[in-house]
Amino acid sequence: MFSRAWLPLCAEGQIARTGDFLAQSVGGWSVLGVRDKEGAVRVLRNACRHQNMPVAGQPTGSCASFRCRFHGWTYDLQGKFLSAPPPVAPADSSPGANDLQALPVRQAAGLVFFAMDEGVPGVFPTDPEQPYSGTAVTDIACNWKVCVEHLLGSEPGWFSPLLAVRRSGPAVLVDQVVPHTFLRTKLFTHVYGGAAEAQTAIKEACERLQTERASGTPAQGGALVAAFHKQLDEAYAGSS
Repeated sequence: MFSRAWLPLCAEGQIARTGDFLAQSVGGWSVLGVRDKEGAVRVLRNACRHQNMPVAGQPTGSCASFRCRFHGWTYDLQGKFLSAPPPVAPADSSPGANDLQALPVRQAAGLVFFAMDEGVPGVFPTDPEQPYSGTAVTDIACNWKVCVEHLLGSEPGWFSPLLAVRRSGPAVLVDQVVPHTFLRTKLFTHVYGGAAEAQTAIKEACERLQTERASGTPAQGGALVAAFHKQLDEAYAGSS
C-alpha cells in the first residue's frame, strides 16, 4: 500500500535552512529529508551504503554532512559519498557507486513528499495560503489504521494513505499519520495560520477506539471510512 503512493515526510518549514534535516521511518522505510547547500530539498534513504546503518542518528537537527557512526562513511547534504577511513574504504570508488539512495521528491502545499518510484500517481493538497506556524507531535497508543478511521470520521480532505487536511477557524491543520509499531502511532499536525498545539482530543478518541477494536467492536463511519477499508482489503489481497 505504501510502496505505491506518495508519502508525506514533513513540513517544508521543518527543514527551512541549509543543513536542516528530519529523519524518521515512514511506511517501513528509514528516510531523511534535508535541505542542501543550493536550497533544494532532498529525501534520502537513511542507510549507509557500507552496512545499511543509519547516517542520521537523531530525528532532527542541522549539520554540514552525514557521518555513519559505525564505520565513519561520510556523505554531503545531497547524499554524495565523501570519504571513509582507509580500513573500511569502499572497493568500488567510481563516481556515484557509494552515494546514499536518493528518492523521488515532491513539494506541495508546504509539505515534502517522497515515493519509492517516480512513476506512482499522486493527489496532493492545495496551497493553504497561510504561513507555516509549526508542527505539534502527538504520541498515540493505537494502531495507525484506528487513527485514520478517527480522522476520516470528521470528513476532512483526505490524501491517501496518511494525510488529512482540516480547518480550525482561520487555521489550516494538516494531520500526518506516522505508523510506528502495532499499537503506537505518531500524529504530526502541521499548522498554517495558527498555533501548533498537541492534539489531546484526537489522542483520547483514538485510544478509546483502540480499546473498542480490541474488544471486538467493528469500525463505523461514512463513505471515507468505507473507502479506506476497501483500499486496505485490496492492498492485503495484493500482498498474499
